[in-house]
Amino acid sequence: MTISRRRFLSNLGWVGAPLVVRSGFGMVWRAQARSAARVSLDLERRRAVMDRRLLGAFLEHLGRAVYGGVYEPGSRLADSNGFRKDVMAEIRELGVPIMRYPGGNFVSGYHWLDGVGPKEKRPTVLDRAWNSIETNQFGTNEFIQWCRLVGTEPLLAVNLGSGTPEEAAALVEYCNVDKGTRWSELRRQHGFPEPHNVRYWCLGNEMDGPWQIGHMTAREYGRKAADAARQMRVLDRNLQLIACGSSSPSMPTWLVWDREVLEECYDVVDAISLHRYFSNAAGDSRRFVALNLSMERQILEVIAVCDYVRGLRRTRKRLWLSFDEWNVWYRERSGDGKRQFAPRLLEEIYNLEDALLVGGCLNTLLRQAERVRVACLAQIVNVIAPLVTNESGVLRQTIYYPYAWALKHARGAVLEPLIECETYEAAEAGTAPYVDIAATWDESARQAALFILNRDLDAERELRLEWRTAPARVLGCETLTGPDLKAVNTFEQPKRVVPQPWEAPAPGALMVLRLPPRSYTLLRLGFA
Repeated sequence: MTISRRRFLSNLGWVGAPLVVRSGFGMVWRAQARSAARVSLDLERRRAVMDRRLLGAFLEHLGRAVYGGVYEPGSRLADSNGFRKDVMAEIRELGVPIMRYPGGNFVSGYHWLDGVGPKEKRPTVLDRAWNSIETNQFGTNEFIQWCRLVGTEPLLAVNLGSGTPEEAAALVEYCNVDKGTRWSELRRQHGFPEPHNVRYWCLGNEMDGPWQIGHMTAREYGRKAADAARQMRVLDRNLQLIACGSSSPSMPTWLVWDREVLEECYDVVDAISLHRYFSNAAGDSRRFVALNLSMERQILEVIAVCDYVRGLRRTRKRLWLSFDEWNVWYRERSGDGKRQFAPRLLEEIYNLEDALLVGGCLNTLLRQAERVRVACLAQIVNVIAPLVTNESGVLRQTIYYPYAWALKHARGAVLEPLIECETYEAAEAGTAPYVDIAATWDESARQAALFILNRDLDAERELRLEWRTAPARVLGCETLTGPDLKAVNTFEQPKRVVPQPWEAPAPGALMVLRLPPRSYTLLRLGFA
């Protein structure tokens, strides 16, 4: 079912704004003279085949992410393992392909042996990263069980802060060796006769940060990571190992850190990590919704460093990137748990403009899929997350919707659209086109998906889609928008910001789509 633009704008409360008539189409809100954006699309012009792990997420022992998020024994919503069934259902429906765990800052002070074995014997400790009480009732085996139940792949991080390469290798042995060794037999004693076969591993977390337990220089970390990698590969040669890159472009050691780390460990790792959190603390929404372009530049800069070190080493080996922490985060910054168990920390409330930027970031990741193979929205529940729980259920925040669209519809090859569009200047992001687009092509299903951000906060934009091979049918068109950039979803008003059906153009070699102001739109097309 589609909805007319006039009715849709009326539902949003926009009909009181100045209106003009467009012949043959009805009424539009604040129609102004704007040159149309033109996009040329060819199903044979492809940037990359995307790895589904590009759309992963993150679960850390922080605040209510684990306890009260995915795990809450005693709750009427929990299963016999203590896992919240409503949260599992949401994540299973999303289809999250990979989940990073257990941190994050938490991992640099975490000793995995505290979280395995009989629960009554696990120690309660003080987590020094977030100054919180950690009961260790949820650990490696519970996480693997939970991953299997929700249909996601585990991405485990090892402690290279207070921990040692030997401890990291012991965890690989515990998880991946079948039997007959010290740590594999311990796993079997703990009730898991089959190995977990975890393939993807992060070698520590943000070790360039002075806030990190065990913070060290790039050279020190690079040597420690290389030692851990060599020991881990003895146990399982099929591992994919991710070295810690610089934690933010704002770091004074940005890129120098990455170069020095890779000069120490390039030969024994497969990838390097990137992290980024976005802020609109300055209240400049035009700048804010363009910040995914600075994320794109960040990716290209790290690729350049990887390829520089590759050249120095004269090797054919080419590293890929893991953007394993990214999101909007700037309002709830206090990480002090005040020695409480599962305190409310970093519970960001997301609004419409946050969802627009998250959509833009997903576009960036899709465009850079040739080198970015893994990425993790941080995090999945309660802590800077698309999902929030209370005692009676789960709320989908605004950022849930662009993420869910990508998970459901971004498949196969990433296309390379050629775009002509008006631009504006946005601090930090640079020259920003008003229309930002990513497109994917699922050849087996003969379907294309277009993810379209309209950064114009005041007026609609006309988008002219020019296809070399004409689509045969429109499978669906939805948009996420509204009159208030600061609108949020709450348990009392859970559908204040949700996608609405949008009037799609007729299929053909030329398709004209009118994008509402401040919107993120999904257009799905079928081909003969």
